[in-house]
Amino acid sequence: MTNSENVLKDLFVDSRSKRNLSIFYAFGMALLIYQAAVFHVFKIDEIETKHDIDSFELNFVESSESVDESRTVDDGEREVVTYDVSESMFQSNSGMGLLLINVAYGETSGEIADPCDTVTVDLVPNQVPADWNNAANVLTGTSDNCESISLQLMVFPEYSGSTTTVEGGTQQQWIQAWTNPDYGNGEFELGIEVNVNAPITSGIPTVQDSDEEVTITWEAVFFEVSVTQL
Repeated sequence: MTNSENVLKDLFVDSRSKRNLSIFYAFGMALLIYQAAVFHVFKIDEIETKHDIDSFELNFVESSESVDESRTVDDGEREVVTYDVSESMFQSNSGMGLLLINVAYGETSGEIADPCDTVTVDLVPNQVPADWNNAANVLTGTSDNCESISLQLMVFPEYSGSTTTVEGGTQQQWIQAWTNPDYGNGEFELGIEVNVNAPITSGIPTVQDSDEEVTITWEAVFFEVSVTQL
């Protein structure tokens, strides 16, 4: 019998050695069970956490620039009024959200029973970067009762001004996505046409109603975006 066989025989014959081996096996099994538990409970949670998608809340604080100007338009004529937003607004905000235009007028001939003239306005689509095809746009309007005409152009794509929750990416990536000084930077063009509705006294030589004064209010609405991880 070899020496190795004698050692193994002594281990299993001696009761104290058997007890030591049992303790060793029990300890080994406990260690394996512990490692398995750690993997399934802690490691799996860690792995799942790595695949979680971050969520962010986007908030918008608005500010605006408003400019008024008046223009007298002759009967049957069309005039184009232009507007450039101040460069400082682009420098101090994340972007331009939308453009609001209000056109107001009244019957100014001073003649008795002179009805309101018909005023038609349209914001001309041009090369200014904006969301020209947005369904919320109102680019044309007409009034024949001296009521104001309101137009609206959505400038920054997908901008609504409402708090929004988004998923994926990073905080910095969302800030960059909502920061762009190009949208709305350029010359907007508003066409204005007047058609005079003559008073009942129009046959009298001294009675004349050949034009109308309109007042245009341009309001450029800007926003500053803030992004918070949820």
